[in-house]
Amino acid sequence: MLKLIFLGVNGSLQDTDSGNTSLLLMGRKGSLAVDLSCNIGTLVNAGVDAVILTHEHIDHVYGLPSLLHQMWIAGRRKALDIYVPKGLEGLADGLIQLFGIREKKNMFEIRMHTEPVFSVGTMKVTTFPTDHTKMSIGVVVEEGDVIEDGDVIEDGDVIEEGDVIEDDDVIEEGDAIEDSDAIEDAMEDAMKGRRAKLVYTCDTRPLRDIPSFMEGAQVLVHEASGLSKDGETLLRKGHSSGADAGKMARMLGADKLYLCHLPRGEEAKAEILHEAKMVFEESFIPEVLREIAVDGIHV
Repeated sequence: MLKLIFLGVNGSLQDTDSGNTSLLLMGRKGSLAVDLSCNIGTLVNAGVDAVILTHEHIDHVYGLPSLLHQMWIAGRRKALDIYVPKGLEGLADGLIQLFGIREKKNMFEIRMHTEPVFSVGTMKVTTFPTDHTKMSIGVVVEEGDVIEDGDVIEDGDVIEEGDVIEDDDVIEEGDAIEDSDAIEDAMEDAMKGRRAKLVYTCDTRPLRDIPSFMEGAQVLVHEASGLSKDGETLLRKGHSSGADAGKMARMLGADKLYLCHLPRGEEAKAEILHEAKMVFEESFIPEVLREIAVDGIHV
């Protein structure tokens, strides 16, 4: 089961009830924060395993030193993996150095990565370029089917801890799976062809090219910074409209669309939601800090 929590849904300007857009994703094992701004305490309490920063703009990165500092105060000892697009390492490292985070006594290990594809627990994360800045990326997150240490898929083939069953892997009759309810559920889902998948576009103009690995996503999280009537301004600033988000959801064949990077004010948000629904009915503005389940059947 893949779960999603919005820590905020706004763009650069916050509302009293919502900060800047950032996400918490939780797999059967492992958790991932996407961008860092508000509700940092939720990530500390979750013991988040990894962070990905999607681009260099302040509303997406400013929470990084605060997260690390709060984790340290809370007594974290486990290493934290931070993933960034190539070119963003200097900014991320600079924020860490500015506050002397690494020099704190008993500071946990902070590991910086630029790999475009990686795993966090049972989640496979694939990044893709977006049309916002030169280094901006979006993410596709899939809940994999993880096999425990010593489990066997094909006669004689031992699967190491953390290995993931891909969509086209075949489970033969008589293959051994050890006594774990999580494994049994994973195998059942795999055999039924179900795999939870979420696409998050981050900040972007409407995407022209849709990578094939986005296909099959049940949930699309797409920015909607304004209305179609303001299309020229949105494009100039590297953003999309509510209608653009709806079109993307329809192209992907998603079950549900969640809008984010929204302007301030309930009226403005309602107008954007209405525009999205005219294109794609199953469009929603998510409630901050409410857990959303993503699976192969329903959300």
